[in-house]
Amino acid sequence: MNNETIKLLNPFSVSLEKYPFMEVNSKPVYEVNEYKIYKFSNNHYVHTFKNIVFAERTGANKGLIENLVNDIKPQGEASLYHDYERPKAMIIKGINAAKKLKFQVK
Repeated sequence: MNNETIKLLNPFSVSLEKYPFMEVNSKPVYEVNEYKIYKFSNNHYVHTFKNIVFAERTGANKGLIENLVNDIKPQGEASLYHDYERPKAMIIKGINAAKKLKFQVK
């Protein structure tokens, strides 16, 4: 059975005025509700809300997803920013970019 190609909107690329979409051809390596982590390439994982990328990491950061799902703010300034505040801001930025690009968030 072939994996379905999933088109993702990457708001980081939108910010950099680059091609805003990326595609994954695999099932999520981790999933909770509407949050998923896909292995994009060897050491490149994309963390998504629906089909909007909100984080790219060298590994699957399950804690990041858990923080967002359970609305838990991590301790420490760097963790708070990278594993909570920035991802939440990128989800909003992605939803707004999707409207402008006529991209269906699903």
